[in-house]
Amino acid sequence: MNENAAKELAHELAMEYVREKMMLSNPILENIPNVVNKFADINKSFYDAIISNDTLRDLY
Repeated sequence: MNENAAKELAHELAMEYVREKMMLSNPILENIPNVVNKFADINKSFYDAIISNDTLRDLY
C-alpha cells in the first residue's frame, strides 16, 4: 500500500472510529486543542497499523 493510500484509509478509519465512540461530539471551545491532539493520535495509530500490516501491503 502506498503512503497516500495508507493516509487516506487511516483518515477514513479514524473518522469512523470517533463517530462510533462519539469522541468529538459537542467539544467545549477550550477543549478543541485536546480534541485535535486525540484525533491526531488515533489517526497515527491507524496509519502505523496499516503501514506495518503485511496483508494490506501485499494487496495494494
